[in-house]
Amino acid sequence: MANTTVKLGLNVAALALGFHQRRVQVKEVGFDAWIWRGLPGPVLLINAATHGDEYEGPTVLRQWVETWRPDSLHGAVIMIPVLNEAAFSAAQRCHPIDGGNLARAFPGKPRGKVTARLAHLFETQMLSQATHYVDLHSGGTTYSLMPWVGYLTRPGPASRTQKTMAACFDDYWCWAGPFLPGRTLSAAYARDIAAIYTESRGGGGVDPADLKSLYRGIENLLHGIGCLQGPTRPLRRQRTRTTRNAEEAHLQVHHPAPIDGLFVPVVDLAQRVRKGQIMGHVHNLNGIDKISIKAEGTGRVVLIRRTRSVHQNTALFTLAPI
Repeated sequence: MANTTVKLGLNVAALALGFHQRRVQVKEVGFDAWIWRGLPGPVLLINAATHGDEYEGPTVLRQWVETWRPDSLHGAVIMIPVLNEAAFSAAQRCHPIDGGNLARAFPGKPRGKVTARLAHLFETQMLSQATHYVDLHSGGTTYSLMPWVGYLTRPGPASRTQKTMAACFDDYWCWAGPFLPGRTLSAAYARDIAAIYTESRGGGGVDPADLKSLYRGIENLLHGIGCLQGPTRPLRRQRTRTTRNAEEAHLQVHHPAPIDGLFVPVVDLAQRVRKGQIMGHVHNLNGIDKISIKAEGTGRVVLIRRTRSVHQNTALFTLAPI
């Protein structure tokens, strides 16, 4: 089916039953959406490539559109395979024109810089129509992660719904924490939309195990929220960490590089470490000196930088007490 471009005002509920391709665009800012419209029911929105160097999400959504032909669908499913197209084309985390981090730009501005306008377009035209939302992330080209699913804790029914949604991605452990501004999930929080995110391995590639886990999670979720009827598979027991500290899961603030230089880790992903244990070194390129990076606390290494060249204050590791 040909892709139809709409500027503003796409009404998913008004679409005919079946599959639709739409491009939502204003000036140079836009994205493609794949939409399955069914009988009345929930509206599930899933997007990938909020950051342009994260490839697991676009890959699994491409597989999905090529193979999924539901016999009976309740509600609507919207998939946006690449939200941040310019960053994706440039193979980099942030937007190549203004350097903006889309995952810190929400709710955006209609007349701001290009990243702010993209955030505003997505938030007002797509997210506003959702009852359930999933943002597919990963470690990108720079980091490797111990895959998890997460959400922003909150009072009320949406919190219980988010916990149920996260449990559907049962190959991943779960990390829930307080509100952080600027995220896609922050915008969903403001609209009282149940929302979760996933973090796959990254490291510059696409691990087949992640694709399998994401595909399984999406299938579980479609049944879990009522888009699909019929028998469901039993969910695996999920390790869960819920924190009251918003900075705990803020990945860019932990174990910063003390200087510019060459980063050499001495621990592995998923390894347990003790507070004060040496996890790596940053070597000064202008001499033989090195500075050791010591664990801020006791926990498991859930993020590790793979790019060895580092600038001062670049995050090198994240630990989680799991």
